[in-house]
Amino acid sequence: MIYVLQVQTGKELDVRCRLLREGIAADVPRERIIIRKGGLWSKMVKNLFPGYVFVDIDYGAEMFHRINPISGVIRFLGNPTPLPEHEANMIRWLSNSGEIIEPSTVLRLEDEQIVCDGFLAGHEDKITYLNPRQKKARIEVRFGGKVHRANLSVEKISELGK
Repeated sequence: MIYVLQVQTGKELDVRCRLLREGIAADVPRERIIIRKGGLWSKMVKNLFPGYVFVDIDYGAEMFHRINPISGVIRFLGNPTPLPEHEANMIRWLSNSGEIIEPSTVLRLEDEQIVCDGFLAGHEDKITYLNPRQKKARIEVRFGGKVHRANLSVEKISELGK
């Protein structure tokens, strides 16, 4: 079952490394973003959900006492409560098997239908908003009782028929 750890912002990868050394499966969904700085477009890696690490564990007192003392861990979200299966599946998808999510290519057709290539291919229904100017596709993920928005980078947004 997947549980959410709230951790100190900026320490997500350190916490993940410590958890992996302890033999605990942990993920920090990351993406390569495209940003414009000084008039030039460049790429950098960022966490999709700053301040959170996702662990796949069988929760119990022993597991709590292995995870809680790790430097940077603040708390488990919930009582702790595992994510419902549909939320856990979304986090597994965004974790991308531990790989960094690369920017996708997006094509918007005349009838507002969206077709993607790359990471977003086959998941067009999850896109809630497209921003061609900032080269972003927004998706919404629910965990911890809240809706969290993640902006995934896209390299190119083409519009046909406009």
